[in-house]
Amino acid sequence: MRAFLFLLTAAVSFGLCYLLSSRQYLPLPLGSFLSPQEGFWQNAEPVDEDFSAQLRFPDLKGKVDVYLDDRLVPHVFAEVEDDAYFVQGYLHAKFRLWQMELQVLVAEGRASEVLGDVALNHDREFRRLGMPYAAENSLRAMEANDTTKRQCDAYSAGINAYIQSLSEASLPIEYKLLGYTPEPWSNYKTALFLKYMSYDLAAHESDFEMTNAKNVFSKEEFDLLFPPIQDSLDPIIPKGTAFAPPSIPLRIPETADSLYFSTDSVSAASLFKPDRDNGSNNWAVAGSKTASGAPILCNDPHLGLNLPSLWYEIQISTPSFNAYGVSFPGAPGVIIGYNDSCAFGFTNGGRDVRDYYKIQFKDESRLEYLYNGEWKKTDFRIERIKIKGKPDLLDTVAYTVFGPVMFDHSYTDDGLSSGKDHYAVKWSAHNPSNELMIFHKLNHARNYADYLDACRYLETPGQNCLFAAKNGDIAIRTQGRFPAKWKGQGDFVMPGT
Repeated sequence: MRAFLFLLTAAVSFGLCYLLSSRQYLPLPLGSFLSPQEGFWQNAEPVDEDFSAQLRFPDLKGKVDVYLDDRLVPHVFAEVEDDAYFVQGYLHAKFRLWQMELQVLVAEGRASEVLGDVALNHDREFRRLGMPYAAENSLRAMEANDTTKRQCDAYSAGINAYIQSLSEASLPIEYKLLGYTPEPWSNYKTALFLKYMSYDLAAHESDFEMTNAKNVFSKEEFDLLFPPIQDSLDPIIPKGTAFAPPSIPLRIPETADSLYFSTDSVSAASLFKPDRDNGSNNWAVAGSKTASGAPILCNDPHLGLNLPSLWYEIQISTPSFNAYGVSFPGAPGVIIGYNDSCAFGFTNGGRDVRDYYKIQFKDESRLEYLYNGEWKKTDFRIERIKIKGKPDLLDTVAYTVFGPVMFDHSYTDDGLSSGKDHYAVKWSAHNPSNELMIFHKLNHARNYADYLDACRYLETPGQNCLFAAKNGDIAIRTQGRFPAKWKGQGDFVMPGT
């Protein structure tokens, strides 16, 4: 009898251990999550935690001192600039690792790997928008530049140094809840994060809605109801200011009005769009108008409310620059802030940088499509979307001269689709660009000429770049790679033929 009870107890114990450790029957591995040795208990933080430590990394070329103030804002003092980015990566990972990981999973269209099929529509949208494709293009530009290549390499190495220091017990609690392990960081992930910010700041589009609206109203009614600029808005630069002529002349076809006011009503799967009313403000006052005689710069970007915050406050001091401000967990350098000579900030330019084109394929194979009177060969990209607990989904996305075909009969969301029609998206963020250089150069900037030199590297997203220097100079510039459009072009879905 005793042997039977022992065997029964052992069987129940082993069965319970298996059940609690298996994700096949439970939404999370309760066994490991509740474990006193490795579970959530180990994530408890002492009230008076001491962050003092002497850390040694073989990647560092010199000495680095980090001081955390009473708000846990790090002040990084490095003898070698690359070492500063290594330590910044380490600090970002130490305090924001899950935030960084989730953002790039979302950006790459891989959220389903962690969250299951609840995120599948989102992942398909981002793959079809061409987020990985855009990040790959920008990665090539970032790594072709020796400065940003070294910067990213050091930053990624710092993140990975922290990841490698983690044990099962010290994993952030989000990983324990999801039964997920941190992936190594790479420069590609930094490019993905920057493209995600480009997406988040490109909300000013309503091509499908406007196309349907113009089929309800006459052209006169439409212009009255949907003016491009409200009369109540005053531009920063006064009316009548002389400007140089456009460097790119517009080629307007004689049939422009009939082309863009003759499209049938359209339908497409519903898109998640960032808040188009994401406002921001920035302003600068010249030193001649302040009591101190020094210029004032104020920057207040109204981005999404996140917990933790999108921003991470930091000071980075090296022999070549000393900058203080806020950074992005996921990218090196100071994004908004000031150095010993000047201050810099950004708000969203609010430009329409995504357009949609109706594609005419030769047949259902989609191997060729009509463009400028010729049949052009289609490129294809097979997107493998992994789904937690389910088989992978293979999504074949057609690529045209405009960009990926985002909407077609195979892409549905809550029953909505584009029917038999095919719509390609052209987005300026698909082009190779190296936005890290503007932040790198602004961190080192000393005067207005340096500011102008830095701005030329910003292609996407379009931003209002604000500047003020100790010598009294102030400046603002709307910078970006913007499509050269005639009036009304890009307001509606356009013919892709």
